[in-house]
Amino acid sequence: MSELRDLLTIAERTAAAAGAALLEHRKAWAVIEAEQGREVKIDADKRAEALILAALELATPFAAISEEAGWTRAMQRGDRYVWAVDPLDGSVNYLRDYPHCAVSIALLDNGAPVLGVVDCFVLAERFTGIVGEGAWLNGQPMRVSEIDDPAGGILQTGVPSRASADSMALFEARLKAWRKVRMIGSAASALAYVAAGRAEAYRESGSMIWDVAAGCALVRAAGGEYRIGGDALDQPLEVAAGNARVVLPA
Repeated sequence: MSELRDLLTIAERTAAAAGAALLEHRKAWAVIEAEQGREVKIDADKRAEALILAALELATPFAAISEEAGWTRAMQRGDRYVWAVDPLDGSVNYLRDYPHCAVSIALLDNGAPVLGVVDCFVLAERFTGIVGEGAWLNGQPMRVSEIDDPAGGILQTGVPSRASADSMALFEARLKAWRKVRMIGSAASALAYVAAGRAEAYRESGSMIWDVAAGCALVRAAGGEYRIGGDALDQPLEVAAGNARVVLPA
């Protein structure tokens, strides 16, 4: 496990540098480059991604899959280890000075998230974790909650960005089961909050692996569980994560 500890240090250092740059250059980088439906791409996405991918490539030999660049070292897609990077999860939040946005970096082991860093740089909260070893918020241990009934719990979710009639019907049905529902506009942050016990579960359809990999690693490292359903790492996914009492009921 010492190898994963070293890799977590690399991911944490890289995320921290990207978060600091996003804060420092907010005015200059908060420029819309493209809009498609509800999706917005801003200059900050590409600039932060370039910083992250350069740092990871310098420090490790692993391929990466990232929101803006797609696959790097594409000929190595069969490698055991792959980085999954969302350089700025919550671009609209960043653009509007809404604090829930994050740098998200995960390591996949044969497709399964095994470590993650979610750096919520505006709020100065850095969530880190290694599956099988533990999870931490700013260096202090964190655990998923023990609430076992959705009627008494909080669901973190979002309106499916790649919505269909079926996914919207499923979305509506989910809302009715929970005491409270939170939609903060950043999947990585939402999953980190579940790992920290601030909410019981996260559910969303149409997520991409870079949106959720780090957060799912955090949830499992903090004693919870996740399910990721989909055909390939570069295709939309169905994601459920939370404490095992609500995500994996008997």
